[in-house]
Amino acid sequence: MELGDILDLSYQDLSYYTDNFSESNYLGHFQFGKLYRGKIVHAESTRYVMVKIWEVSEVYTCIPGYNEIRLMLYGYCYEGGHLGVVYDFKPFDSVFNLIPKDDFTWLQRIKVSLQFASLLKFLHGLKCPSRFIVQNLDCAHIVLNEDYNPKLCDFGLITGGIFPDKAKCNHHHLIGCNGYVDLATQKNDSSSDKQDVFAFGTILLSLISKRVYTEEDRSNSAPYVCQWAYEKFIEYEHNSDTGTKKPKFTVVHQSLEADPYFEPSDGHKITALALKCVVDDFFTRPTMKQVLKSLLNLKAVKKNADFVGTTKIA
Repeated sequence: MELGDILDLSYQDLSYYTDNFSESNYLGHFQFGKLYRGKIVHAESTRYVMVKIWEVSEVYTCIPGYNEIRLMLYGYCYEGGHLGVVYDFKPFDSVFNLIPKDDFTWLQRIKVSLQFASLLKFLHGLKCPSRFIVQNLDCAHIVLNEDYNPKLCDFGLITGGIFPDKAKCNHHHLIGCNGYVDLATQKNDSSSDKQDVFAFGTILLSLISKRVYTEEDRSNSAPYVCQWAYEKFIEYEHNSDTGTKKPKFTVVHQSLEADPYFEPSDGHKITALALKCVVDDFFTRPTMKQVLKSLLNLKAVKKNADFVGTTKIA
């Protein structure tokens, strides 16, 4: 059986692609399951793929593959309680895994934030019949290829277009991911694109500060990355001597400030942009169109347009 050009796969197929879900192929967790690198070997060719497995298939309330990226989808598995999909995409690593690493450079981080902002701007701008809101953005849901081009790999809570507003569905109690949940918009009866703006701001803060919100942080009731950044800003304001000229506030990690492609003026600008995205008053948050415009105005972007791919961003 095939769903268009999307293959109906067995669980044994998924196990074969991932070398029996080996640790070396494990990319990490998404909200409801696990991601793996995979490859499909034929007599004369090898196709690299990414395999996504739901740990509890019951949480997925749609038809298999229903709210996946169909242009990237190679196949799906819905067999014996197992649910998974296979993307026609060669993954390098997740943003969650890369953020703390020293070899994830400033320009690579800027490229990821810029292209991801462009994707959200596109989704928020669609009118068919309503814009799309992802709702469960997370550093673990963004996977990069070897050229550091980001792919969003989870649309389990997306609303807009043909997808119902899950905030209004009684059976859906979870809107967003731990560490990225926007309490201001969650109090409303319906979804808002400012939820995605909040989560993007958190992801941006993570990228520039080399901090991610982990399960250990959650167990220890540690603050979100955005809360940590805001506390740093309050401390900066409190400790600053009003009689002297003070350096502009930034949460860019010191190792990234030492990167040869880092532009000092960009540190404050990108920090201020991220903090605007996560303010409590969601009506004052920028749109993703405004966010993208601000990122395009960074010196590092203008000086390295070919690398960050601005020629591909409308």
